[in-house]
Amino acid sequence: MQKTYYKITRLRFVRLFLVGCILILSLGMLGFVKTQKEIITLQSVDSLELTADLYFLSDTLPYIILLHEQGSSRGEFEPIAERFQKMDYNCLAVDIRNGGNANFISNETVRRSRQGNYVLGREGVENDIRSSIDYCFIKSGKKVVLLGSGATGSLCLKLSKEMNEVKGVIALSPGEFYAPLLSIQDTISGMQKPVLIASTQAEFPYMEQMLSGIDDEYKSAFQPEANEGMRGTSALLPSNPSNGEYWLAILLFFKEFK
Repeated sequence: MQKTYYKITRLRFVRLFLVGCILILSLGMLGFVKTQKEIITLQSVDSLELTADLYFLSDTLPYIILLHEQGSSRGEFEPIAERFQKMDYNCLAVDIRNGGNANFISNETVRRSRQGNYVLGREGVENDIRSSIDYCFIKSGKKVVLLGSGATGSLCLKLSKEMNEVKGVIALSPGEFYAPLLSIQDTISGMQKPVLIASTQAEFPYMEQMLSGIDDEYKSAFQPEANEGMRGTSALLPSNPSNGEYWLAILLFFKEFK
């Protein structure tokens, strides 16, 4: 039976608030999730070695691939990976080649890519994401979920439409970072996979426009109620006063398409 996905408007957010509170309470009662973090390496399409943090729970569970903002590293997700594990996902946080540092963790992939003169543009980043998808799909035999931030979130939207191994995508503050050579809005038009875009209040009209070519059945767009919100992965951190609203949107998104 086909499930339905709706845009998370202010009115709908209020109606679902009590349901979301129950979901959050349920997560809190799951107890401590023993996070087994392991630093691994995998190869990109062009043989560049990628460093990644593997947060593993079980061979029977699917993967969510956590892809950092441009200029960052896999350390961006260290404070929040456990939250996704509580949703019954293995997590793979990957150092992709458009990186830098986050939470005192340097991007090892970007260092190797510079030393080996690998391509550092959009094509190279897409290679890294594709290889991460293939790795997780082969490991579990289950389709993956992508979560990307900023410019990387834009490429996650693109590759979600193109690759059968992806079942859904969460993009945090994506945008037309590759215009005029690539239009994300045009590229994802007609996508028939569940999509959640989360943004600040100021970005929200722009996000709605980006999703305009996707049927309401498959898309959700979220902005916080309490305040302006924060961009990218920062929106999910405890330092963001409205982080609970973002997590609620993610919980509802997973609840609908799992």
